[in-house]
Amino acid sequence: MLCKALHKLFKESKQLLNLGRCQSNNFDAHIADITMTMIQYILISMRYRFNTYETKWGIFKHISEQTIQYRLSEKLWGLFIELLTVIEKLFDGTDGMELIEKIMSDDEAFEIICRIFPIKAQSQIAA
Repeated sequence: MLCKALHKLFKESKQLLNLGRCQSNNFDAHIADITMTMIQYILISMRYRFNTYETKWGIFKHISEQTIQYRLSEKLWGLFIELLTVIEKLFDGTDGMELIEKIMSDDEAFEIICRIFPIKAQSQIAA
């Protein structure tokens, strides 16, 4: 990844910013030319990045929304398990695992549960 980025940096600097075309005989002039070209490249890249990508607030908001959704799914899944435990106690002859298996084997019930718990239902079934 780093090699591709460096390759892109030098390719664009040579083509667009005339890197390496300094005709001075002075070594310090070459160093200054390279330094100025790199500064130009950094400034242009920063401007492009600010114009193209989301703001930090937008990224933070997106991550925050995903975290809230995940936590809500976790809490709902816990409430669902508690509800199954209460149902198991009410119907003495029913085993909790049998009840879960019956719910999961019913396609309509399974689809509803997957919509309600998109994260947990998938990982619990896989386990």
